[in-house]
Amino acid sequence: MSIAVNPDTLSVLARDTLTELKPRAKSLIVTVYGDAILPHGGTAWLSDLIRLMEVFDVGERVVRTAVFRLAQDDILTARHIGRRSIYSLTENGRQEFDAAQRRIYAPPRTRKAADAAWQIALLTSAVDSAERDALRKALGWAGYGSLGPQVLLGIGGDLDGAKQELANLGLEDRVALFEAAPGSPIETLRTLCRETWDLEETDNAYRAFIDSFDPVLNALEENHRLLTPETAFELRILMVHVYRRALLRDPGLPADIMPETWSGRRATDLAARMYDILKEPAQSYLEKTVNGVDGSLPPPSDAYFSRFQGMVA
Repeated sequence: MSIAVNPDTLSVLARDTLTELKPRAKSLIVTVYGDAILPHGGTAWLSDLIRLMEVFDVGERVVRTAVFRLAQDDILTARHIGRRSIYSLTENGRQEFDAAQRRIYAPPRTRKAADAAWQIALLTSAVDSAERDALRKALGWAGYGSLGPQVLLGIGGDLDGAKQELANLGLEDRVALFEAAPGSPIETLRTLCRETWDLEETDNAYRAFIDSFDPVLNALEENHRLLTPETAFELRILMVHVYRRALLRDPGLPADIMPETWSGRRATDLAARMYDILKEPAQSYLEKTVNGVDGSLPPPSDAYFSRFQGMVA
């Protein structure tokens, strides 16, 4: 699909994309923090965050309510300097955001099923339903899935990180964690993966992402010189928001296990190409809108410059 570009096309396209997606304010603020604020230390004045969210037609009252709830969820913490409020990531929030960063912006792993170690977490009957849900959520960031009520399965993940999650939840004495090399035929492994992870749901999420942003990428590639910094910021956040929601469902299984029609490959390529176009102008808007605690916004971390690196053809 090709879109005829004029000076207003990209801003209108951004507005139309926002209207179509209707993202929830709280979830969108999480994306703004992870994509834009975290590289600069993870701290922002509430007034600056309110200005950033105006781009997405989110009003001040809604922003205040959302950040209050994020503080209740132990994701953000507030402190007051004079009459102003500033929000930073909690230790728990930073751990969650750092784990998500490693998934979102890094190149997909290219290992084969025969070379990947599998992790098995066996839950004893002493783990209650609330603890089981908390563990599934915690290990879900690392790509673990549920194979029955008392078995979680991961592949090629960080075993030490999984052990730390068990310790964080106080479950290390009630969950046994093993690692083993696969010795089964590839078709058996594919069947096991289908029973552990809802790959169809994840593929549908990737397809929805592609349907929403492929026309946007076409318009950007036709003439990105017409792109304003504000529109670049809006499109970058919306793109990362939808891509993140699809990607974090993806267990990151070896490519030879996945179906040939798997949409994740195309979705990642699309995200990388869009980010490459939007990165600098969006950064320009951010630096003009957000201040640091002591004045200007601190420079971004080294990890920011490696986002999607080597993934654009």
